[in-house]
Amino acid sequence: MPTWDTDLRGVHREVAADPGRLLHVLAGPGTGKTFAMMRRVARLLEEDVSPDKILVVSFTRTAARDLREQLEQLGPPGACDVRATTLHALCFSILGTQQAFNFTLRTPRPLLSYEIDCLEADLAGQFGGKKKTNRLLQAYEAAWARLQHDVPGYAPTEAERRFEAALLTWLRFYRAMLIGELVPLTLHFLRANPALNAAPEFDHVLVDEFQDLNKADQSLVHLLTGESSLLVIGDDNQSIYRFRHANPEGIRTFPEEFPGTVPYTIEQCRRCPPNIVNISNALIAHDPNTSRPTPLQPDRTKPDATIWVVQHATLEEEVSNVTDYVDYYLTANPELNPGRVLILTPRRFIGNAIKDRIIARGYNALSYFQEDVIASLDAAEGFCLLNLLINPADRPAIRAWLGFGAGDCRCRPMQRLKKYCEESEGDMIDVLNGLASGAITIPHTAPLIDRWQTLQRRLFELADLEGVALVDALWPQEAAEAIDIRSIAATIALDKSAPEEILEELRTAITQPELPGSDSDIIQVMSLHKSKGLTRDLVILAGCMAGTLPFIDDKDPPAIQRASLEEQRRLFYVAITRATKVLVISSAASLPIADAFRGGAKVVTRSFTAGVPYARTAFTPFLAELGNDAPTPVTGAQWRAQIGLPLGQI
Repeated sequence: MPTWDTDLRGVHREVAADPGRLLHVLAGPGTGKTFAMMRRVARLLEEDVSPDKILVVSFTRTAARDLREQLEQLGPPGACDVRATTLHALCFSILGTQQAFNFTLRTPRPLLSYEIDCLEADLAGQFGGKKKTNRLLQAYEAAWARLQHDVPGYAPTEAERRFEAALLTWLRFYRAMLIGELVPLTLHFLRANPALNAAPEFDHVLVDEFQDLNKADQSLVHLLTGESSLLVIGDDNQSIYRFRHANPEGIRTFPEEFPGTVPYTIEQCRRCPPNIVNISNALIAHDPNTSRPTPLQPDRTKPDATIWVVQHATLEEEVSNVTDYVDYYLTANPELNPGRVLILTPRRFIGNAIKDRIIARGYNALSYFQEDVIASLDAAEGFCLLNLLINPADRPAIRAWLGFGAGDCRCRPMQRLKKYCEESEGDMIDVLNGLASGAITIPHTAPLIDRWQTLQRRLFELADLEGVALVDALWPQEAAEAIDIRSIAATIALDKSAPEEILEELRTAITQPELPGSDSDIIQVMSLHKSKGLTRDLVILAGCMAGTLPFIDDKDPPAIQRASLEEQRRLFYVAITRATKVLVISSAASLPIADAFRGGAKVVTRSFTAGVPYARTAFTPFLAELGNDAPTPVTGAQWRAQIGLPLGQI
């Protein structure tokens, strides 16, 4: 019977076998770092460590699922009972078990993206606009620890304390919370209540993708670890979550912060062909702060990948050529599942255009941008209606419904409504009904009355509907921008007809999406961020324009601009190392000027085509950092000719 060290050798075996209390593993993409970590867990189980004393932490729900599946496949005793989870899921469990939500005066009802838009709109006037409000919100979710040397805790300035007070007032009035505050809330609760013994006890803690954790996350890990053993494993070159204040220094400085740590480095890339390893090494060598002692080492037994660098004449041509190439590749390789194709782009509108064209060719394709399925107004309104059909008193949903269709989410009349409710201690629904009937008068709230009356009519029309009929009413077929959520909801409705069941499963699908495996028939289209941890035969990076990749805000201070440039280089590094056989790096030389501004592209010149203003732009400057193994860029027409696709096929 296989054991934890069956066919295990080299540094992977050393990591799995090391008896030390503190281990630090620096490992690049495709080096088998998770494999080594799972073998370590298998060893612990075979040595009779109780599975409930082992905690395995990953950054995403999909990664946590994959960790559980890999461990179960190894077959050690108790594998199914090891706690493999995300920090946020663990925090929700801790706070729920201890009834801490009541103690912290918080309601465990997470806000969705369109509801957070309302929150930011309501606070923007007090705190310098939506952009500054969003940055303050992200700092609050990181427990105000923006940098690796910051101590998570309380707001450090008077302005930030005012923001936190206003934020909590809003959240308590609307009876909601942010997913991002689960870690800070848990950290504060455990620190403030040492005699409760509220934290679960673990003998061994193992953390995958440590570079993705911010300082508050790291502090919680150390609090949960105590004097137990801790293994952290990750890659500073794949640190891409600066927006939530996760810094590459977190994994870089770990051995110095914790004396006695045993360091390991895994150097050989098992996933990528040699030429992709070479261009990724050349790219990341331009990062002035990389801590990897030696470049990623290729497996010379693998053949080189096919790499294309293509600049198309227009965005429309790029979308058509990429679609044609996907069709060409899958036709030429009929043994491959379409799920072996991954399309990445830094801008949603480019990805959705490609996705729609692929679907028109008869393939299954889904986009996986952050909460993308509720990004459009039609999609969000339908989900909000479903929520209010089940929970008519749900305040965040009511707030969102009243704000739909207005750029400022009708923040001023909503502030008047909120103030009236607080001063009169009236229920929000009773006040809105009073406004609608004329029994209550609040100046300048007529837009809210109209939206409230529309809501009552819609809920009455939906009251007796179930299953697919309900889905049709919420997201009609003619609502093109709601096609993704309609598809997901319709699939759910085939098995679950009750509105409550549809809502529950749909909410999980939106907030905790699990990517289909590479053995599926679904071509996945997503942001570069979402690609972390994936491996695919064909990877296409579309929309790689200057100004889009990297996107640098000229209004930011120089230090922030440098940090943003370095992180987006790491993001590009993550993207190109997903491919195992074919890599396409693609861009357009011109696109409608409205799309250029929407995508942040650097505009070189402007022109008119058929009366439509177009912007000319350039390829991402990261191309110049890919080294000698990167091919010379070709035009879209040259690409088609070289692979044998006739121009007339577009």
